[in-house]
Amino acid sequence: MSGKRKGLAVACLAVGLLLPGCRGETSEGVAVDSMLVHVLVELHLLAARQALVGDVTPAMRDSVLAHYGLDSAAVARRLETYARNPEAFRKLYQQVQQQLMTEHYGNEATPR
Repeated sequence: MSGKRKGLAVACLAVGLLLPGCRGETSEGVAVDSMLVHVLVELHLLAARQALVGDVTPAMRDSVLAHYGLDSAAVARRLETYARNPEAFRKLYQQVQQQLMTEHYGNEATPR
């Protein structure tokens, strides 16, 4: 795995793990890129698989990005845009977290 991809995956996972402590009222004026939510969910799931099973290849990550017509640089640029707006970033990862909870627990997923 290239250093750039590994760094992106680690950054996404770290932010996802740290963000649950950053709850607050959601601003209705903040739009979230739903495609980026889906990409981040899939990358988080691959990172978890790598941690548990260890069989994730760079080609698997590349195929996730290609499915959405992106590359790692495009994802990094989108994340940089969110990083300049903490409320938008929090809302983005709130949606990522909710989708991951739904993946794990089904439709009855509720954050704890």
